[in-house]
Amino acid sequence: MVERKIAVVTGAASGLGKEIAIQLANAGSTIIVADVDREQGLKLEKELKKKAKEAFYVHVNVLDEESVKIMVEKSLDKYGGVDILVNCAGITQREPLEKISIDDWNLMLNVNLRGPYLCTKHVLPVMKKQHFGRVVNVSSIAAMSGGGFVGTSHYAASKAGIVGFTKATAKESGEYGITANVVAPGPCRTRLSSSWVDEHEAQVANTIPIQRIGEPEDIANTVLFLASAKSNFITGETIAVDGGITTVGLVQK
Repeated sequence: MVERKIAVVTGAASGLGKEIAIQLANAGSTIIVADVDREQGLKLEKELKKKAKEAFYVHVNVLDEESVKIMVEKSLDKYGGVDILVNCAGITQREPLEKISIDDWNLMLNVNLRGPYLCTKHVLPVMKKQHFGRVVNVSSIAAMSGGGFVGTSHYAASKAGIVGFTKATAKESGEYGITANVVAPGPCRTRLSSSWVDEHEAQVANTIPIQRIGEPEDIANTVLFLASAKSNFITGETIAVDGGITTVGLVQK
C-alpha cells in the first residue's frame, strides 16, 4: 500500500503522531520522524530501526518557517523525495471563550493551522515535481461540532480551518497527482486526552454508537488508507473517525 514511500509525520515523537508513524513504517514506508522533542524523536527512530524499519529523526518547530524548510531539505538530502506528508503536530486547551488570551488564541491557531500550512507549503513543490503526493491533515470532529466542551472555541476554530485549507490544497494540487484529505478523530485515547479519558471514558463511550472510545490505531489505520494507493480517487474529503457520532449522532440513554 505504501511500500518504499517516504513519509514525513509531524508530531511523530509521541501520542497519535507516533502511532501513525509506526503504522506507516509497518506498512513499508520510510519515516521522517519530525518533532520538536528531540529526545523522544530519537527514541522512536531507534525503536523503528530495531524492528528493521527505515527511520530518520529531524528536529522541527512547525511554528518556524526556516525550521520547516530545513526539515524538508534534510529529508531530500537523506532520501531524495517526500511522498507522504502527515500533519499531526497539535495542541489543545480548555478555556471559556471570554477568558482566552490573545497569546493562547494565537498559539492554538499557529500550531494547529499555521504549522500544517508551512509544512504543506514547503513539501508541495517536491510532490509537484514528482507528480505524486499524499497530504493527510489531522483535524477533529470539533471542526464540525464546535468542540465537545465549553472552552474549546480556539481549538475548534483551528481544526475547522484545517478542513477548509485541505479542500483548497486538494483543488490546487490535484492536477499534479497529489491528494489532500483530512482525518477528524472523535473521542480518542491520545496523549492530549489521556487524563480526560481516564475520568470520563465509561460515560462518553455510552453515548457513542459503537460504544467505545477510539484508540490511536483507529486513527492511524485511516491515515494509512488515505496515504495509500487504495485512496487514489479521494481528495478534499474529511473522514470522521468517531464511532458514528458525526453521522449517526450521540446515543441518548
